[in-house]
Amino acid sequence: MGVSAATAHRAMNVLVRDQVLTREHGRGTFVGKAIQPTASVSVRTVYILIEEQQRDLTSVPLDTLVAAVRAEFPQTNVQFSFISGQSSLEFLRQLVEVAQLAGQFAGAIPISCSREVYRYLSETGEPVVVLGSLYPDQWQLPSVDLDYQQSGHLMMEYLTKRGHKKIALLTTGGGRPGDNALYDGATDAITAAGLPPNSLLMRIFPQDFDGFQTQIKEMLQRKDRPTGIICASDRLVGAVAGSLRELGLSIPGNLELVFESQSTPSESLSKYPYVKPKLSFYEIAKTVAGMLKRIVDRESLENKRVIVPVELHSNRATVSAS
Repeated sequence: MGVSAATAHRAMNVLVRDQVLTREHGRGTFVGKAIQPTASVSVRTVYILIEEQQRDLTSVPLDTLVAAVRAEFPQTNVQFSFISGQSSLEFLRQLVEVAQLAGQFAGAIPISCSREVYRYLSETGEPVVVLGSLYPDQWQLPSVDLDYQQSGHLMMEYLTKRGHKKIALLTTGGGRPGDNALYDGATDAITAAGLPPNSLLMRIFPQDFDGFQTQIKEMLQRKDRPTGIICASDRLVGAVAGSLRELGLSIPGNLELVFESQSTPSESLSKYPYVKPKLSFYEIAKTVAGMLKRIVDRESLENKRVIVPVELHSNRATVSAS
């Protein structure tokens, strides 16, 4: 280090005096009592996973979900990770593997993710609880979901009882189990009302609000345009209302609208009829976090698939699910 032997010797003597070093005759010089081993600190993390294309569409109150997770895991970090749609699986794999190597992966709560994401998480063997719908061959994963079939039935039943005979169903994704269940419930209600299958129009949000509004305008300019609209997410209501204004139409004058929400909607939206869970979202989030905590603690789950009942609210009446 560029110092003389005498300087190095004096420095060693100072360190011995301060017990940073200790000398043992015939054995050598060792770390002294003044140096205590540093405790190894590993910050554990629960990952909330959302696919990038869903971040602007989900009506899940993420801050409430974080509060519920922290209540169950008080010494654990909670991290949002938005999974890129172009390379979602590779991104997720790197995220999980790095956290595993560091001993930091405490568990994951994926929300409305793809089938491939759920499959990979299942294969890792790590604690996972899904908030959303699963495909039938993935029911081994614990999950908490809304009763989407009952939701679709309630919304369609409301509109058919109001006399609507042409109704549009607007969804945020194509082919997901929750979307299919919502559609099944809506068609069941159409059949019960004695209406033909072509009473229902279905439009899928193309991840582009401008493109979506174009679809809505085209649909509403038809001679046989729908007089009732079902929105599968409260995030779609604004796009519908904007399209109606541009066409000089109004709610409820020219059209009635009902929508689905993961929790109690904002005051500006609650003027429309809506379906929401019978449980508060915090209760739902507590269920998810509690299930994850039991898995982490190696406790068995009484029920791996929790289906939350829903109810319809309107300024006319509140209709509970059967």
